[in-house]
Amino acid sequence: MLTFRITDNNGKTVLLKHPMSVSLSSSCSAPADSLRVVFAIDGSVPALHRIEAFDGDETVFSGCIDQQAEEFNSKGRFLTVYARSAAAVLLDNEARPQTYMCPSMRFLMKRHFEPLGFDRFIGPDRVFSGQFTVSKGMSEWAVLEKFATVFLNTEPKIDKSGAIDVSGNEGEGELFLPSESLISFRRELKSSSLISEIRARVLPDRGYDMVFRSEKADSCHVGRIRYVNTVEGRSGSILGTKKLLDKSDSAYERISAECRGRAKCSVGDILTTDICSGRYRIREVNYTLDRRGERTKIYAEVKKA
Repeated sequence: MLTFRITDNNGKTVLLKHPMSVSLSSSCSAPADSLRVVFAIDGSVPALHRIEAFDGDETVFSGCIDQQAEEFNSKGRFLTVYARSAAAVLLDNEARPQTYMCPSMRFLMKRHFEPLGFDRFIGPDRVFSGQFTVSKGMSEWAVLEKFATVFLNTEPKIDKSGAIDVSGNEGEGELFLPSESLISFRRELKSSSLISEIRARVLPDRGYDMVFRSEKADSCHVGRIRYVNTVEGRSGSILGTKKLLDKSDSAYERISAECRGRAKCSVGDILTTDICSGRYRIREVNYTLDRRGERTKIYAEVKKA
């Protein structure tokens, strides 16, 4: 069972009883993990600032509290805490519009991310040719995401230690779920996710004449074409175009599995089970604790060879 450490706005530790319910969610489509915890309380609680969740010595969540709510009813007095992980700081702050020549991750760290408390990044430390424009209205997360996508062909994330990770490493862990541990299991094939062909423009004086085709879409008799311009505005790259096709192939086969207890895994890890023979990349993890006990629901997509 998870344990928690909570501090108030003055940096003092606030001791609360074991939680009555917990919901912790991580997803590749949401930069920040989200946490909701309900505690039984005896009296008023001061304004809270941070919350950390631990499974033994492992930190599974660390972030600032967005909202707290006290409630009194016939069953007692309760405190509900809502929090998001460190990536929320980048989501909530708007970036200053400007254009950089020959950008690098180290330069962006100093100009954008270090002032918000991020002091370390994982990934290439080199200067890139060309220009990088931060447009009006972009969040600091959008700045990071655009740089990683355009120059590194990766998707950024904030790891559990608070470091910005633009290395492209999806995950190193593996989780095996035997059928006897499962509450439910579902496998689906979704042909609507497939893209049969991507036509890319890679040179200023040429048309969309570089073609990438999906063998999976062909075998499923799917015809769905997309066009990508990698020249004007650096909206993408050749490697990024190929990755887009790979992502659509992976999304074709999906599974969802719910098991008892807290599954020790993270988004990006590999999931296997004795119900089917595939290897699946975990895309979402939802942990809950309530009167029925601890449960984890995992969503994953087939891993391309």
